[in-house]
Amino acid sequence: MSTALRLVDVTDVVEPSVPDPGSLEFVFIDLGSVDAVTKLVAFPKRILVSAAPARARQRLRSGDVLVSTVRPGLNGVASVSPPLEGAMASTAFSVLRPRPELVDDRYLFHWVQAPSFVAEMTRLATGGGTPVVSDLQVRASSIPVPPLPDQRRMAAVLDQSDQLRHERRSAIALLDELVDALLLDLLESTERVGRLGDLIESATPGSPVKSGAEVAVPLIRGSNILEGELDLPGLGVPDRDVHGLDPADPDSAELNRFLVRNGDVLFCRTGSATTLAKAAVFRGDAAAYGAPLLRLRPLVADAGDFLAAYLNGAQGKTSLRSLGSITAKSLVSMPTPIPTASALTEFSGRLHDIRLARASERLQSARLDELQTSLQFRAFNGRL
Repeated sequence: MSTALRLVDVTDVVEPSVPDPGSLEFVFIDLGSVDAVTKLVAFPKRILVSAAPARARQRLRSGDVLVSTVRPGLNGVASVSPPLEGAMASTAFSVLRPRPELVDDRYLFHWVQAPSFVAEMTRLATGGGTPVVSDLQVRASSIPVPPLPDQRRMAAVLDQSDQLRHERRSAIALLDELVDALLLDLLESTERVGRLGDLIESATPGSPVKSGAEVAVPLIRGSNILEGELDLPGLGVPDRDVHGLDPADPDSAELNRFLVRNGDVLFCRTGSATTLAKAAVFRGDAAAYGAPLLRLRPLVADAGDFLAAYLNGAQGKTSLRSLGSITAKSLVSMPTPIPTASALTEFSGRLHDIRLARASERLQSARLDELQTSLQFRAFNGRL
């Protein structure tokens, strides 16, 4: 049987503090230190006491729960582990210090990830571009409080489910590292250096888009390139016209100019830091592509995988930075290792196997996310 209490009733106030003036440096946790996906303090900073930011005003204890008050919909929360005892947290966090006689710290940590808590904070947030909630609003929110033994049991179940999710994400990360290792091996074994143009038929800028018209094919934008792959489901229903293309006309010159076909590489030459200079191989039916993108049409099918991996890799990024401005002409002229045909085929085949494994891991990861949501709902509604 749970009792609904406010967070302020089950947590202690963290009195303002400052870094120890007798120390040379201290550990500082700001909003960028917390990974909103893994819910871990993944990037703590070491800062000189003499350069301490004004926001470093909350001294932490092991078991404290951090809740970001900025963009609460992103749910930037984390639990303070023993190695972070004594670290200083930014005042952009609401630091929840559980009263051990009332609430278990792991139970509290899972509660602030619950969809109902996130929805309430999102609803209370104010501000246009950067929505925020106050520490008072966080502490005024309610939490179901069952007896401590039940809290610990539920937290243990949620911890186990969470561990499985972390292991799945780690497996996906290892597959990503394997791609980098394969590319490095290929580059080290490649003796010939030519131009990127040696591997492609053409480099064609995307179509400027008219507004307010309809079109029968979806439009790929730079934002559709995620982690070296195209997020095609994110295209949705087309809402723009691309120079009146008629996909039913196979002889249309304009159709061929602004449509991408299976095996083409799309490269984002302009845009934000999250999309700029990202590349991906298109796999699927016909689609149009926007002006920020260049379509690279490989001379041979197996070259597409190498081109995308190279442009996304460290060596490719170094070459891209040397271009100054990225245009179709400059990209075609960029110095590029030219692997043999057999090496390209082998690389493409191994990359295909990794894609299949990654797709399987991501499917399992999505299912574990659904399981975690279900367990949270049952736990905080007294059904677990």
